[in-house]
Amino acid sequence: MVYYALFSWRRKPVVHDGAVTMHHKTSAVAMNIMLIHAVVIETIGIHWWLHSKLPILSFILLILNVYTVLLFIAEIQITRLHPLEVKNGHLYVTQGLMQRIGLPLNQIEKIEWGREPGKEALVFMHKDFEEICPQVVLFLKKPVEATMFMGRKQLVSEVALRVDDPEKLKELLDKRTS
Repeated sequence: MVYYALFSWRRKPVVHDGAVTMHHKTSAVAMNIMLIHAVVIETIGIHWWLHSKLPILSFILLILNVYTVLLFIAEIQITRLHPLEVKNGHLYVTQGLMQRIGLPLNQIEKIEWGREPGKEALVFMHKDFEEICPQVVLFLKKPVEATMFMGRKQLVSEVALRVDDPEKLKELLDKRTS
């Protein structure tokens, strides 16, 4: 988190034929910026008020709020720098610090476009101001391990995706069979 929040500003986003962005047509970055502003304003107000009453608690909350701002900045950077990628026979998807998966393309049993995902599906969609649905659901032959928040592992057999260019994703997934 600290690396992405503070030291990744000069890095360029991944751009190649197998990369498909997921955040350009959403409000994910704007929402994170709004949350940063809310935390900063709340920090100033509560720190100012609480410092005269309980200075130690005031500093603890200040440290936690600085950590929260760094978390949101890292989310923005990871969203910007890591699109969905198809390379070396694998599909790599990352949604900020919260979840990521790398699955072999030969593990995809079937692909259904425009279908609602099941309750057990791992959904990769960035936040938006309006209600959005996944564009494609990938059903896997056998469960694949995904990494969730704080390094927790979870086996998933269904992955739902929403990308900026679904036609490009369709082409990339169709190439897996050839």
